[in-house]
Amino acid sequence: MRRSMSVVRLTLFSAGALAIVLAATACGSSKKAAGNTTTASTTTTGAPTQTNQTLQLASSSTDVDYSDPALAYGVLSWEIEYNTCAKLLNYSDANGTISNQLTPDAAEGYPVISKDGKTYTFTIRSGIKFSNGATLTANSFAAAMNRDANPKMNSPVDAFMTDVVGWNDVVNKKATKIKGVTVSGNKLTIKLTQRDGGLLDKLAMPFFCAIDPATTPVDPQGLNTVAGAGPYYIASRTVGKQLVMKVNPYYKGDRPHRASQIVFTMNTDPQQTYLQVSNGTYATDPNGLSNPSAASTLAKKYGINKGRFFVHPTPETDYLALNTTRPAFSSADTRKAVNYAIDRAALLRVFGFAGGKTTTAILPPSLAGGVEVTNPYPLNGPNVEKAKSLAGSKCGNVSLWYQTGPVGTPQSGILSYDLKQMGCNVTTKPFQGYAMYTAAGVKGAAFDAALSGWYQDYADGYDFFHILLDGRTLAASNNNNLAYFNEPSVNAKIDAANEETGSTRAKSWGQLDNYTMSNYAPWASMDNRNVRDYVGPKTAGYLFIPAYGAMDLATLYLK
Repeated sequence: MRRSMSVVRLTLFSAGALAIVLAATACGSSKKAAGNTTTASTTTTGAPTQTNQTLQLASSSTDVDYSDPALAYGVLSWEIEYNTCAKLLNYSDANGTISNQLTPDAAEGYPVISKDGKTYTFTIRSGIKFSNGATLTANSFAAAMNRDANPKMNSPVDAFMTDVVGWNDVVNKKATKIKGVTVSGNKLTIKLTQRDGGLLDKLAMPFFCAIDPATTPVDPQGLNTVAGAGPYYIASRTVGKQLVMKVNPYYKGDRPHRASQIVFTMNTDPQQTYLQVSNGTYATDPNGLSNPSAASTLAKKYGINKGRFFVHPTPETDYLALNTTRPAFSSADTRKAVNYAIDRAALLRVFGFAGGKTTTAILPPSLAGGVEVTNPYPLNGPNVEKAKSLAGSKCGNVSLWYQTGPVGTPQSGILSYDLKQMGCNVTTKPFQGYAMYTAAGVKGAAFDAALSGWYQDYADGYDFFHILLDGRTLAASNNNNLAYFNEPSVNAKIDAANEETGSTRAKSWGQLDNYTMSNYAPWASMDNRNVRDYVGPKTAGYLFIPAYGAMDLATLYLK
């Protein structure tokens, strides 16, 4: 699960799920209809298959969290690993489009699934090599999974794989190998304790990149360079300063790899980065527009999605988590009152031009299976009278936690005002960066509302409902369910939806969204954000990856 950080869309590890820390606002996720594709946002006709070019990219205000696939959990990290990894299944960009349907990558085809839905068998293609010349085999994936589960790695992937037979035994030091992950020749078999209709989406996450076991030891600090079997590999990394990707000399697949080398300069100044992208010193900032206040000017000058300025919805939701275990918001009526009281339009304006769309739903639209939002809360302004009638005198004292920054600070002011209008006595508590999630994740923490958000780990509603709203996941610390919501009927519907597959599964998540928000309102959802990208005057080949909410680095080149 990925929580998001203010202007820079840095993704950090949060209690076993992708967390993009949004300086007081939050994140999201997205489910795509099978068979649909998203075309490139800029013309790639005549684009070179490969060039002897070095692309210079600036990562303003941040570095990647890790470059080791077992630990990396950031948006930029996953942008990089999309092009350095070979996975069983992936979202292909082979034809200048991004597929919204998972397609075989290192697997010869889709897996054979047993009648009870608990056993998946993949056949691995021959002839794939890592950047160091080692051959990729079925064991390359088994080794990756065992490394992920090794308790010394402390990988955030644990939250997703507890249904794999024997996974928990390795995590809990009762075994050294995952019993349910076996290899026979070029066959990889994964056995589950119960059906999981979202397993294929999970396996497409970079945590499950194939590794060369001979050169990828367990290291709790993470390896800075790992042999890659994708179009590129990470050739070098100086933490906090630079990361270099080079073309995998053994790659023979059909995925693009246009620049021979991509060099990231980390932690650059945002304003200076904006100017240097403008003049072509850098091809782009892969984290998005480093000067959001310039978005309107860029749209007027270049248009949107026409060559230099791009706007796309991301698979994320920003929300106000309402702590159901404390007096202020223990009542569903009072939580519903908050949903009527907040001014979503004002909160969205903080992001500036083309910042996103207001929402009252838990899931971003792409994950709701086409189910329309039917909960009654207002999108474009508050309904204070309705809020007061629902809250009565039950709101009382409210401690509002948020992250300081250009988004969190003004949004906390707007929310404080809105809550006071419905009769709450509000005090605010600021945090710097990710510290708020650490503090709020401790069970019993003294907050009533927390500005938060979620950015999908993989394209499925389970990533929202199980991680964020399933009360059975609550622990003493490291909680992602910041509403501390535990409703048996919702828990049961999560289990039922997770056994389904295909379009029925996606619709079930959308229906559960309406059920949860209409009856219990554990959140006051606010918006689904856009990513705004800006490229230099000679940069071409821009392509957006909807599942990651990020650009495809391998398709970029200089005209």
